[in-house]
Amino acid sequence: MPNALAKRQIVQPAYANFPKYVETLGPEVCDLAALAGYAPDPEQELALNAMFALHPTLRTLSGKVATAAFEFGAVCARQNMKTGLFKQAALGWLYVTDQELVVWSSHEMDTTNEAFEDMVNLIMDTPALSRRLDPDFGKDPGIKRGNGKELIKLRPSAECPHGQRLKFKARTHGGARGLTGNKIILDEAYALKKVHMGSLLPTLSAVDDPQVVYGSSACHPDSDVLRALVERGRAGTSPRLGYLEFCSQPEEGACADEACTHIFGVEGCALDDIEYIRQANPALERRISIDYIRAEREALPADEFGRERAGWHDKPDSATEALIKPDQWKALEDPLSEPLDPVAFGVYVKLDRTASAIGVVGRRADGKFHVGIVPAVRGKSIDSLPGTAWIPDRVKELADEWKPCAVVIDGHSAAASLITTIEGLGVEVVKSNATDLAKACGLFYDAVMAEPDSAASLRHRAATPLTRSVTSAKKRDLSDAWAWDRKDKDSDITQLMAVTLGMHGLIEHGTTEEVEVWGFLT
Repeated sequence: MPNALAKRQIVQPAYANFPKYVETLGPEVCDLAALAGYAPDPEQELALNAMFALHPTLRTLSGKVATAAFEFGAVCARQNMKTGLFKQAALGWLYVTDQELVVWSSHEMDTTNEAFEDMVNLIMDTPALSRRLDPDFGKDPGIKRGNGKELIKLRPSAECPHGQRLKFKARTHGGARGLTGNKIILDEAYALKKVHMGSLLPTLSAVDDPQVVYGSSACHPDSDVLRALVERGRAGTSPRLGYLEFCSQPEEGACADEACTHIFGVEGCALDDIEYIRQANPALERRISIDYIRAEREALPADEFGRERAGWHDKPDSATEALIKPDQWKALEDPLSEPLDPVAFGVYVKLDRTASAIGVVGRRADGKFHVGIVPAVRGKSIDSLPGTAWIPDRVKELADEWKPCAVVIDGHSAAASLITTIEGLGVEVVKSNATDLAKACGLFYDAVMAEPDSAASLRHRAATPLTRSVTSAKKRDLSDAWAWDRKDKDSDITQLMAVTLGMHGLIEHGTTEEVEVWGFLT
């Protein structure tokens, strides 16, 4: 059966860097996989050709021709090619290149067990493969099942007098014991730790022609090992690293609005463009339907969809630190701070609608900004109420009494659903966009970082919820700007967003007037 790479349409990878080679056993491996009923996709054929390529000059200590790639990385969206590629490679190592020991390692035991059962079925359902299972090993010939001891063993042969083994192991938090072999598969590489690599790689030094293969979706914040692999693979400067990555490009500047929040329903967001998503999903319209992608897009948080479906790598942990530190915010406390007219209100509702806030921003008598959260109920120290039904009437009450220069709501946020109701009460709403938000975020940050005694600085009343919100935010980079984002999944920046929108309203629509100070803040 000929190698069919040139006969089918291939989704071009975003990055493909392979060691130089003139010969490969990849076509034989592809044919074997097809014999087992698991014919490779063209992208998998591309990877197999590189994984099973032979080095043009390098020899192992035993004198054999060395494999061109000591390391091989495959980074792609989930359910597209990685696990299938590893199954095909494992068959090739057992039946084409006669490796004595192949180890398949995953982060989770369930993933490891599933891979084991899939390989058992592939071999058992193919007579040409199953006849080589060792009849003297295991309850089922050549198959051993057990808690963490899953193993497939082939009978002894001239090439491997002691037989061949495919061992399945889940990685532990403390290291990589038991992972040494001729060929190592490191699935779910986003969860690899430095301790795993420190335990594994030195043990391969005495192995004849070792090979380590990594597979993963995009980096999580703590994916230090995978991130280093991605950087090396994309650069293409490691002579014995093969690297293949499918991701949607470009990540920055792909949306119609450079300050796009990527929330579902935002007009012009690249995450809603099927052709953009196709770049990271070679199996789209083969095994993954467009209808499913659209449903998944609506169901998943934007950052999860971006990572798992578009291949957008999360920023490293070092990039998730709070932008405004507690001591910086504390230095701006003034329990007696009061804003002058005019003021602006910002209304923000958390995406899941579990939190909401009305922020107020105005200038003080000394010219500094005052920022705070308006009580949800007049005269009470309550920042918010359950749900969002209270917001329109409260905004109307505030607008009637204080005549703000602006009431600002992000036109693409969860609070946008309240705009019609608020305007129906006779309150004009300024509908901001992502560009406005990015500008306001910069202005707010500049005010925090300004010389404390200057008029460009700000003051707040040291309210604990606002402090918690402000110090829970990090930067989310845009093409040439940035916006607030949660520093972790447990952070809530609702109140920060509310006062940031209020600052946008004041800067764009307010003029400073020396009039009476406000008395509604608690």
